[in-house]
Amino acid sequence: MLLTKRVYDKPERADGTRVLVMRLWPRGIRKRSVDVWLKDLGAEIANLRAFKAGRIGWPEMRRRYLAVLKREPAASALGRLRAMARRGRVTVLCSCEDEKRCHRSLIRAALGIVLAMGILAAPAAAEHEVQFRYTVLGYVKDAAGKPRKGVGLEVTRQKTGLFYPGETDASGFYVIVTRLADESRGERLLVRAGPASIWIVARFEPTNHTAERGTRVDFTGGKATERPEIFAATLKQFLSK
Repeated sequence: MLLTKRVYDKPERADGTRVLVMRLWPRGIRKRSVDVWLKDLGAEIANLRAFKAGRIGWPEMRRRYLAVLKREPAASALGRLRAMARRGRVTVLCSCEDEKRCHRSLIRAALGIVLAMGILAAPAAAEHEVQFRYTVLGYVKDAAGKPRKGVGLEVTRQKTGLFYPGETDASGFYVIVTRLADESRGERLLVRAGPASIWIVARFEPTNHTAERGTRVDFTGGKATERPEIFAATLKQFLSK
């Protein structure tokens, strides 16, 4: 399981393995508060300075960082992080205040589908059981029906403001696993893909701890459509890959 957090927030036991993803060690942080330092996953200093100075915007910063992740040594570091997250809880740390405009959210999105497949297909640990998750999946396509690769998405809980990022693959498919328990039935969620968004309601039977909970939301052009009736079939197809 992969979580994200600001390195200056108080460490907690629930963080699991704390992984720092910055090129430079953050001021005032003690070595003992970090378990692993993957500096190659930090944003490149030149790009970070250009972004903070306003010379490049977030879309360009995002494009540059994702390009870095595909090259060595970042690619190997990302693979190491993925392996760690498959074995247990991992919290990715950096100093950015706004997580939505921070590379740690991009790391989480980049690993989203791979880790989601592991969570949904593997025998469940307590924190990954059906009653603690709600999955949103679907496709993002342009107005002509062509799949859109690399589109960033978010599912945000109205109640808490917590958001869960994701990103489409080459087929335009995405899957985002959120943490919702039995008492979260009826909670409103905002699903966003670029400028397009839709409010949905988490609907499930809280006494059923066997069937997967979730819904399908597709984005075509600028239109979002919820299709809960084919969620189970889409999830089954995804897990069979």
